[in-house]
Amino acid sequence: MKKLLLMIFVVVCLLCGVIVEENTINNYLSEIEQKTEYIIKLSSGKDNIQTQQIKNAVRDLKDTWLHHEKILATFANHKDMRDLCIEIQKLEANIEVNQYEDFTAGLKVILHLSEDYKFILGTSWQNIF
Repeated sequence: MKKLLLMIFVVVCLLCGVIVEENTINNYLSEIEQKTEYIIKLSSGKDNIQTQQIKNAVRDLKDTWLHHEKILATFANHKDMRDLCIEIQKLEANIEVNQYEDFTAGLKVILHLSEDYKFILGTSWQNIF
């Protein structure tokens, strides 16, 4: 009887851990997506992306990423997270040279990567056991 209770306790602990992981990842990546979508709205149709408003929004996105990066990296492969980090860093460089096409392409890549990470890091039997 004790072994059965212990097994149930372990399974419940594992499930709780998976739920916490899932919520954390989804919340952090959703925040990245929201800030990216806001930048897309700000820059949509503008010839000049070197505005202070866009620079501040990109800086806010970068700060948010840096704040969440360590926690996300505990749940995911560091190499996978590097791609998202690189795209976020490229945004500032694209603003400096007013490269609208690369800037908007980078924003789309960020959205795509964050959606992929939600799917890859989502709850599955492999995550539980």
